[in-house]
Amino acid sequence: MDKIHFFDKLAAEWELQHAVVDESAEIAGLIEAFSLREGDAVLDAGCGTGRILPGLKSAVGPRGRVVEFDFSLGMLVLGKLKTDPKEAAFLQGDAHSLPLRAGSFDAVVCFSLFPHLDRPVEAVSEFSRVLVPGRRLFVAHLMSCAELNRMHGSTSGPVKHDMLPDSGAMTRIFERVGLVTIRIVDRPGFYLAEAMKPSP
Repeated sequence: MDKIHFFDKLAAEWELQHAVVDESAEIAGLIEAFSLREGDAVLDAGCGTGRILPGLKSAVGPRGRVVEFDFSLGMLVLGKLKTDPKEAAFLQGDAHSLPLRAGSFDAVVCFSLFPHLDRPVEAVSEFSRVLVPGRRLFVAHLMSCAELNRMHGSTSGPVKHDMLPDSGAMTRIFERVGLVTIRIVDRPGFYLAEAMKPSP
C-alpha cells in the first residue's frame, strides 16, 4: 500500500484517536511558538485532518488566510468539517511541487509531516519558495525526535522507515536550501525546528 492510500484509510481512525485526547494546551503552545501575526497568510503543509486549523485561524484573525494542504483527500475531507468553507482553503497536492505562487505566505507550518517527505530537500526548497522573504518555516511535532522515530519504527506499515532527521541533519537540510537563523528545540513531548527565508 502506498502512502496516499495508507493515509486515506487512516483518516477516520486518526481523527478519532486525537479527538479522545485533549491536546488543546499542547497545540496552543505550538501556535504561540509560530509567532503568527494578525493578517498573516499561513500554509499548513501536510495538514492532515486539520488538528491545528482552529488555532491557526484564531492567530491570524479574520484578515488572515490559512491554506490547508495535504496529499490525502481522505484527510482533507475530514478537515473541511472543522471550519466554514470561507474560513480556509483546502488543496490537495504534492509538497515536493507546490501549486502555489512564490512569496505568497508569511509562514509555512509542517505539523506532523516532515518524516513522511520522500525528498526533504526538495520539499523544503518549495516551502522556502512560497515564503515571503524574512518570514519563517516551522517543522513541529508533539513528540521529541527520538519518541517519534521510535513510534514509526515500531509499526509495520509504509511509514515504518519515515524518520525525522536529527538536529544536525535538519540543520544541513535548511542550510542547503539557503534558510538562515535556524533554531531547533527537541525535548520529550515537543519538537520545533524553525528557519527563516533571508531577505534579498
